[in-house]
Amino acid sequence: MDPKNKLKQLILMFSMLLFLFAQAGDLSSQQRYMSKPKNLNSWTPSHLLPLQYDNPFTVQRTDFTITMRDGVIIDCLKYVPLDAAPVGGWPTVIMHHGYGDHKETLAEFCRAQAEYGYYTMTFSVRGQGLSGGLSNLISTLEADDLIEIVNWVKADSVNGSGPSKILIMGGSQGGAVPMIAASRGMQVAAIINSVAPPDFASSWIENGCAKMTLLWTVEYTPDTARYNGQVSRMSDWIYADSKQYWDSLNYWLPRDRDFINGLQNITVPVLVEAAWQDKFFNADGWMQHIDKITNAPMSSYLGAVRGHGSDVSYTEDVWHMNWFNNWFFEWLWNIRTPILDQAKYQYASTQLPVVENRYFTFTHDSSATLLRNASTPLKLYLNKNGVLKTTVQSGSNTVVLKNRITSGYTLQQAVNEEFTGSNFEAKFKKDSVKFTTSTLTTNLEWTGTPIVRLDYKSAASGSCQFNYQIYEVLPSGERRFVNRANFTDRNYSRNTRRQVTFRGQAHSHIFKAGSKILIIITNLDKAHTDTEFFGTNPFVLPTMRNGDHTVYLSSNSYVQLPIISNVGSKFELAFEQDNSSEETVPYTYNLKQNYPNPFNPNTIIEYSIAEAQKVEIKVFDILGKEVQTLVNNIQNPGSYNVTFDARNLSSGVYFYRINAGSFSEIRKMMLVR
Repeated sequence: MDPKNKLKQLILMFSMLLFLFAQAGDLSSQQRYMSKPKNLNSWTPSHLLPLQYDNPFTVQRTDFTITMRDGVIIDCLKYVPLDAAPVGGWPTVIMHHGYGDHKETLAEFCRAQAEYGYYTMTFSVRGQGLSGGLSNLISTLEADDLIEIVNWVKADSVNGSGPSKILIMGGSQGGAVPMIAASRGMQVAAIINSVAPPDFASSWIENGCAKMTLLWTVEYTPDTARYNGQVSRMSDWIYADSKQYWDSLNYWLPRDRDFINGLQNITVPVLVEAAWQDKFFNADGWMQHIDKITNAPMSSYLGAVRGHGSDVSYTEDVWHMNWFNNWFFEWLWNIRTPILDQAKYQYASTQLPVVENRYFTFTHDSSATLLRNASTPLKLYLNKNGVLKTTVQSGSNTVVLKNRITSGYTLQQAVNEEFTGSNFEAKFKKDSVKFTTSTLTTNLEWTGTPIVRLDYKSAASGSCQFNYQIYEVLPSGERRFVNRANFTDRNYSRNTRRQVTFRGQAHSHIFKAGSKILIIITNLDKAHTDTEFFGTNPFVLPTMRNGDHTVYLSSNSYVQLPIISNVGSKFELAFEQDNSSEETVPYTYNLKQNYPNPFNPNTIIEYSIAEAQKVEIKVFDILGKEVQTLVNNIQNPGSYNVTFDARNLSSGVYFYRINAGSFSEIRKMMLVR
């Protein structure tokens, strides 16, 4: 059988396999707070394995151990064809699992691949599976283990390995560890690194925020991961919510984990990919540092990558298959392909419509120029009356984000309650303010990392947090979450006015003509499209310091989007002009249709009021029985939203009613289990 044809079919498995490396190990094993959400980017091996091959090899599995330099025993397995190896040995693939997994996760893939003429092996990383030792959470310690394992595989040429034909592939932990090892001198034929940017550890705590996924990871139960003393303390540092412990986390977490400074030392051909909606790591790490890989052949892709809760694209999966094919052809089969001649920076942009009511559509593109240099900055300034404009707000105005936490209510309690339920909602009040552009007159492609300039003060002491969510609003009024930027000031002095600039989550998204851009600033970052991955948990852990936060609507209050556009820098031409006076834009009474609808189990209800007064919003079942009070307090004029959590209710029709002075309105919604 032609090796190239065999490989084309077999790589279809590889192009999807990294999802398992990255996804299953990083979330599914979490026991204390959250099990793996159902239908999370569903992956089934039967969809990936080849349907038919001519004359597959008979292979033999061998389980064995390798003793590391410090005496730790690593549990391994290999599959080798029983036929005589070709000159130079079989093409050799080392599969590296994601965090919290073990060798059996990948055993079947090793077997299937070996049947078609490969020497394959995998192993349980120290502190995971049946391997000994304690985990240092994806670091130089594990990378040095990999170097020893690679040397063992090279020495196993007497049993068919190909010392000069070794490719290592993996995602998340399985992508980071080979890169760290390569930066420390490991030599193999090639690496495939998925969803593991060079600043992955810093990404978990960027801009002073601790991501929910970091807390999950450092609290795996011992049957999933066994930590050394430093990693064991990290969850305590997160819960402490004090500068002293945050400084410890901020110092130790990136140490011996981030590999930015090692990129220039890598001489191994590297294929790297990252997902825009990655819930663990920010693709911005590759946006900023990918050009530091100067001494090795490299190809890159940013867009739809299966793993870490990102959107799925079947069209991009097909592109991935060919991309992976070419990488294998080049470095394991010595077959020349176009991969090194094509643009280095491949990417895909999200855009409407949404597919299967879940995922954005993706459009593939590429750039010979670094993506961070391919755009023009669009500054959208926060203006009064909830307006987002390309011009600075005139005069002095502010908006207030209320961070109301009941005294004594802790982050540990909120985590235990998964940020939902009557007790949480009574003791942690979610608040937000919104800013919307006028209608777009042309498509705008955001490609890169948003930058936020924030002018603020707070009545809280010690820390305060601002979470920016970016949406596209359709002409129908429906809105779709795109991405975010988060900032926590961990060393804040009460009532001190400050300015800060921070980077958000990298993305490429095409806003459509006729839509609007919406920015929501909130004290709890829970987007409705996150629920499939997070459930009721937020993207970053909130601060638990009571006190209102003030945002000044000044020249230091804007969101900057990197735009690849046909309007150049004349961005005012991209928006419909509003000739009405700013002073004549009052708030009105309005109760909007909930979204999503139908829903399960959460939905968001938006409303606005024209005067300061008591507002009451209640939910009733179809028989008229009250099932929940969502709002019952005095509110100032403005636009608001509230989340209805129906996890304890049965499927069916429900009604929600607003009473605000003489204004009253009722709408219907549908809960579907």
